[in-house]
Amino acid sequence: MRGTLPGFDHLYFVGQETTNQASFESLLDTSTHDGFPVKERIHPNDLLIVLYTSGTTGKPKGVMHSHRGLVKPVVASIRLREMWMDFFPTLRKLRRWVKVLVRYGIRLLNTVGRQQVFLSTMSMHLISGVESMLQALLMGDRLVMVPRFHPRRYLEMISKERVSVLIGMPLAFRAMISISDFKRYRTSSLIICGVGSAPCPPELARQIRKKFRCAVHIGFGLTETGGGISSTELEDSVEVQAETVGQPMPGMEVRIVDQARQPLPAGSVGELACRSDSLMMGFFGDDDYHKTVTDDQGWFYTGDLAVMDEKGYLRIVGRAKDMIIRGGQNIYPARIENVLAEIDGVSEAAVVGIPDPMIGEQVCAFVILKLGVQLDEGALLEACRARLEVYEVPQRVIYLEDFPRSATGKHLKNELREMVPKEKSAHGD
Repeated sequence: MRGTLPGFDHLYFVGQETTNQASFESLLDTSTHDGFPVKERIHPNDLLIVLYTSGTTGKPKGVMHSHRGLVKPVVASIRLREMWMDFFPTLRKLRRWVKVLVRYGIRLLNTVGRQQVFLSTMSMHLISGVESMLQALLMGDRLVMVPRFHPRRYLEMISKERVSVLIGMPLAFRAMISISDFKRYRTSSLIICGVGSAPCPPELARQIRKKFRCAVHIGFGLTETGGGISSTELEDSVEVQAETVGQPMPGMEVRIVDQARQPLPAGSVGELACRSDSLMMGFFGDDDYHKTVTDDQGWFYTGDLAVMDEKGYLRIVGRAKDMIIRGGQNIYPARIENVLAEIDGVSEAAVVGIPDPMIGEQVCAFVILKLGVQLDEGALLEACRARLEVYEVPQRVIYLEDFPRSATGKHLKNELREMVPKEKSAHGD
């Protein structure tokens, strides 16, 4: 590696004996700083970290964050947890407690004012992993760390460490709840399952709540925003927890805009824009691109299509680049994917648009079936016709064993589109 990467000066080995090589443990020794000059005074606005985006729609970009920017989301999370951090009663707290305790029982009451135990499946090179770590450390909680994900290992750790907050991407939760002998694992310590880093179908959110018997927090955020833009809460209804990404986090301004970046009324589909102190400092080595996604008022334009209702709850309907236009009709893949995911026997679905000379684009659905299931394509399309508008029903269906994915489990739709010409369509084209 040293021979092929100019400027690569330091190499540390983790978890193994080395000969004439520095170990990771030596890097943690604060008595020496060989090769790394220590800056004694650090300003909150100094650069802390460069995290790379998942690159689902293009080349990954290095996102620069300051110390202040990464602490702000933790402050927002503290505000969300204020009602559980002490026993001091207020009328507002009592109302919220009653609503939540009726739904989740006594296990929640046992956690009030106590240290929480976090277990995260998120890798530490991702914004979700960094924020999970900071939340636990800065809020005085315990953080349980496992070197690599395995569904059984994580279920064992929930029981052994009495984990109260489990954080993971949808793919990790799907793997855990699919374990055949799931019931033998003790998960009664859990009060929250936090799902993020990739879209979570409502069907999966309901399964998680049913299996773990606790609240489901659906979070939505981006590397560029320093973590959470919005999140559901404990007292939200089961439907809200499953079908939305909640309301904006404290300190986060959110609005839905049209193509001219003008605000849209509640209930309209448009691009999600946000503004807060946790926004990135910019893209590493690419100031020009940074200027295209932000404006002079500090708004960041996410590229995500969303709907906000009158109460401020957000629903994500897809990426602007992924929207399909068929015969003049706007089609949002997330809606079709959610319908497909609720069909008995379907494990996951991904929907993309492919060029069509007559109608602009066709709807192509990629489907992963549950293990051992055989589902007739005609039955699949018939179920779609019962739930979708005529123009939303897929013209092509392709079955796969797995999808090309990013590090966070997101479907790489650019790669899926490239696979379409190699496959037959649902109509034998």
